[in-house]
Amino acid sequence: MIRSFRKWHRWISVAIALPFVITLTTGILLATRGFNSWVQPEYAPIKTGLSVSFEQILTAAQSIPEAKIKSWKDVSQIDIRPATGNIRLRAKNTQWEIQIDGATGQVTGTGIRRASFLTSLHEGAYFGPFVRYGVFLPSALGVFFLLASGIAIFTQPYFNKRKKKLSQGSTP
Repeated sequence: MIRSFRKWHRWISVAIALPFVITLTTGILLATRGFNSWVQPEYAPIKTGLSVSFEQILTAAQSIPEAKIKSWKDVSQIDIRPATGNIRLRAKNTQWEIQIDGATGQVTGTGIRRASFLTSLHEGAYFGPFVRYGVFLPSALGVFFLLASGIAIFTQPYFNKRKKKLSQGSTP
């Protein structure tokens, strides 16, 4: 039985290598996004309240040409933190994120936010539903099989030694 585990273990590892490397690499990058400014921009903290209107937020976002925001249709997400007065707006068609002071409406920082792109790669969604569910999901199940079969292959010699020891001890 362990022989068949070894054979399947080897072939499944070859079949899932590329999706697994993509998932592993993007997972590491996403795990470091809190202190990795390449993935997610770092901004100075804002300690003011909220008093700007949505129109002021849109006007501030439109002032950043790289973001290519002309209307609300070009905005994918707004993150408003009332306790700090921090507003972060993400452009839909670019990877730009804009930080706006919630009290003054002034842009306090801009940067490329790659976390959403990396998440779509991590899940396989970037390549479409066929690859996401036809390649990445089976690859994840393959990784689970590799874990289980690897544990079985690793522990097999210990169980064999124990079995041999027990069978030698039980004979008079």
